[in-house]
Amino acid sequence: MTTWTSAPIVDVLSVLAVVGYLTVVFRRSRTAGTSWSPWATASWLAGVAVLLVSVHSSIEVYGHALLWVHMIQHLLLIMVVPILLIWGHPVRLIWGRSPRGRLARWLTFPVLTVGFYTAALVVTHLTGFQEAMATQPVVHHGEQILYLVSGYLLFWPLAGSEASPWPVPHIVRFALLGLAMGADTLVGVALMLTSYPLAPSTAMMRPGWGPSLLEDQNLSGAIMWVGGDVLMMLLMLAVAAQWSATGSRARLGDWLESARRQALAGVGVGVGVGSASRGDDSTTVGVSTDVDDDEEARQAYNRMLAALHRRSPPS
Repeated sequence: MTTWTSAPIVDVLSVLAVVGYLTVVFRRSRTAGTSWSPWATASWLAGVAVLLVSVHSSIEVYGHALLWVHMIQHLLLIMVVPILLIWGHPVRLIWGRSPRGRLARWLTFPVLTVGFYTAALVVTHLTGFQEAMATQPVVHHGEQILYLVSGYLLFWPLAGSEASPWPVPHIVRFALLGLAMGADTLVGVALMLTSYPLAPSTAMMRPGWGPSLLEDQNLSGAIMWVGGDVLMMLLMLAVAAQWSATGSRARLGDWLESARRQALAGVGVGVGVGSASRGDDSTTVGVSTDVDDDEEARQAYNRMLAALHRRSPPS
């Protein structure tokens, strides 16, 4: 616990991140007259602090020799640090809105980010990448950057209320996080069941008091499986709490909501011969600006659904 190392580049970037963030918060409070959330500020500072601990402390020192320690660093960099930074809402703080560029939407498309996250896990743990990481420091640093980027892109539209190019509905967020958790489980179980060392060069760097190379690899798989799934489930619970807090306003997202509104707006179009009440109900629903908040339109819509339910099927 007393063994620490240096990381000058990370230190400089961390100082810039903290000073820049606090400067924007201070200017916002003076010019806009609105205070910034202290929880968001605390989350941003906590994310930077966890990043510094993961690359300075004994986690970094012994991560080169013990795979289970390396796995702890992995979980911090790919899950904990990105989520804490996202909860700091830096995009919302600086720009006040989500990025609208095509590149930003492409990089944060949820299906692609889940695939990128899964590929990063599989390639860095179940291939010869581990051997290269153990023998080449440049590969190790590249791996750390890869974890931060893949984790941030995955959790940006899923982890909270940060301004994102993709307004993902809560139920879809829940499903995507469950899918990403499957990748954690897959890699963890594979490491536990592998019967030969994937990074044999680490045997030359191992302390005498550590577990054997294969035991260490199996233990790292267990940490990946249990630790990754627990962190992902905690995030899924947070998403469920956010979903519940939205109450009746929890809808299917902007893109599905727009389609739903267009369909309801066309309900009264083309009403032909039929009962007057059914036509009146269709007109009421069609001209309403919001069926969810318009009590008369909502009751008319429910009567239409009930009439459809009672209608006899064609012979």
